[in-house]
Amino acid sequence: MRSALSRLAPLVSLGFVVAPGCQSAKPPEPRGSQPRADLQPVQLDYVDSDAFDLLFETSLRNGPPVVVVQTDYNKPEWGARLNAWIAAWNLGRGGTARARGQIPGTPTVVVDGDSIREFRLLVDGLMGRVEESARTGTRWWEERHMRERRVALLRPYNLRFHLDPGGRIQLVLFHEAHAAKYEGTVRALFDPAGSEALEWAPGYSCSRSKQRATSATGAE
Repeated sequence: MRSALSRLAPLVSLGFVVAPGCQSAKPPEPRGSQPRADLQPVQLDYVDSDAFDLLFETSLRNGPPVVVVQTDYNKPEWGARLNAWIAAWNLGRGGTARARGQIPGTPTVVVDGDSIREFRLLVDGLMGRVEESARTGTRWWEERHMRERRVALLRPYNLRFHLDPGGRIQLVLFHEAHAAKYEGTVRALFDPAGSEALEWAPGYSCSRSKQRATSATGAE
């Protein structure tokens, strides 16, 4: 027991959380409410440090089905470090990844007075500038071998920008090898609002938690 705890100490000291899934105690769910997730994510807390880069890369080397990066931001304003990872993901698609689930015309999903369309527009704006941000603000982006290695690690994943019930943005990476379980896992872990068709695709998408929408109306 002592040796096992000593191996975990370095990660704890860095302030990161790496967990096999959402294991925290929850009240029992009513039968037939939310499906249980077949796949449990690797969870990382975003911290603007070189240690985060190392931990993120190490986690991806194992090819986990789902990786969730939890940020403390309610808008995509986290700066160059995380933008470099997003740019590396996008570079794996030739730098031309497109959003899925765009809402044409008037948005129909409104959460706390802000539409999901507004969130998507913010993310679209982010995607248009991530490479410039990475190139000018991140040291590792200019190191060709490191950049290519990280691009390759991210290539099998699609990307979801998700607002959790507290309004914080999560980056959800889902491996294509587990595409058949994409819909069930996303619904079980993130409970997205709206009528989006949840099929795995290589682009990026945006969503908000249904729990946030119901709490805004006062319904529990």
